[in-house]
Amino acid sequence: MDSKIFIFEKAPVPRAVMELVIPTIISQLITMIYNMADTFFVGQLNDPNQVAAVALAAPLMLVLTALANLFGIGGASLLSRSLGEKNYQKAQRATTFGFYAALTVALCCSLTVLIFKEPFLSLLGATGDTRGFTGSYLFWVFIIGGAPTLLSMVLAHFVRADGAPRQASLGLSMGGLLNMVLDPLFIFPWGFGLGVTGAAIATLIANVATLIYFFSYFYRKRKTTTISLNPSDFVLHKEISLGVLVIGLPAMLQTLLAAVSNAVLNILASPYGGSALAAFGVAKKVDTIPMSITIGLAQGVLPLLGYNFSAKNIERMQKAFRFTLGLAVSFSVLCVIVFEIFAPQIVHLFIAEAATVAYGSVFLRVMCTSTPLMAVAFLMITLFQAAGEGRPALILSVFRKGLIDIPLMLLMNFLIPLYGLAGVQPITEGVAMGTALIFYYKFSRKHQSLNKSLSK
Repeated sequence: MDSKIFIFEKAPVPRAVMELVIPTIISQLITMIYNMADTFFVGQLNDPNQVAAVALAAPLMLVLTALANLFGIGGASLLSRSLGEKNYQKAQRATTFGFYAALTVALCCSLTVLIFKEPFLSLLGATGDTRGFTGSYLFWVFIIGGAPTLLSMVLAHFVRADGAPRQASLGLSMGGLLNMVLDPLFIFPWGFGLGVTGAAIATLIANVATLIYFFSYFYRKRKTTTISLNPSDFVLHKEISLGVLVIGLPAMLQTLLAAVSNAVLNILASPYGGSALAAFGVAKKVDTIPMSITIGLAQGVLPLLGYNFSAKNIERMQKAFRFTLGLAVSFSVLCVIVFEIFAPQIVHLFIAEAATVAYGSVFLRVMCTSTPLMAVAFLMITLFQAAGEGRPALILSVFRKGLIDIPLMLLMNFLIPLYGLAGVQPITEGVAMGTALIFYYKFSRKHQSLNKSLSK
């Protein structure tokens, strides 16, 4: 039996989950570390304005992640469900559509930001002290580097869904490690001395290297993989395009609305100065640790959930989901404990400036309380994506970011200036988790009935 099929169909659930999620978690952790590396190394310059520039650029970088989720998670879900149905032509067309659609959109986004760069900087909240640094950072990582960044993430989703999580992890990890090696060389005076611009150039080089790795992987595996980048397999067929976009849309909105939310946060925090902005940037970077683990678990288990859903093995799908959810919540609780105890020391690792450390410690302690709630909501969204249930995934994605948190930020900043902004995240995730539990209850009842009818 093919090892990929064995993992999806026969391996004990804990083993199957761990085989798929461990490489994905490793790549997520390395990606998270290299995303934090820019903030860390730039922070060693002790210039809050350059640290703030990385934070101000984050919403546009989240746009690339959102688009990668649209075409990558949407394509990966359709790919895994097609494999469960043994429909290999459909799987190939799903990946071809996802790749070329992502390439087209990436080029359009880069061109748009190039033409309207100044309005975008204003929209992001960049002021006179941070505007130049933010513009330079965006030029290299988004205008020049948008396409390789987006395509690398999309291809990693496809490779993972094709049953090769280790290869996906290797590609992303290689790029992350390269980024961390290049950062000091490009940032510090003993190297090229480019500051935050050097961090952006290092990120660009790393993402190009990652894309080259995936291209070489597909060339080597072209006779055995179900993934196709051949233009002749590209079709604008309703079943394929909608199959990718309907499931990818909630994943995209979840990240895109997070970008909007971050932009609103930056705009509201800007009047309090560069230290407050830098503190939110650092707190959000640290808060991505449990989030990255949850994302790694979700992305790793999605192919297993999707495959077994299409194969009508609902019991195995549910066991895999519950096991993964337990891992995510347990790790999130551990992170809350560590962050609450060591918040000042953690923020100080990124920047020693006293005001930033003072702000960041409070922000981190408040924001981290939401991580177990987020883990529950995020894993449930992944379950719905894997099962092709676009509606609940869409509602939950919009609920988590955009519908609730932006109005709450305006209200909380009015009631508790600056510090109230940090309290929005726990409230939002609590509401999202409650809504997710309602959808999950209905989903479970529906498919338990199906499972019983199939077993008769």
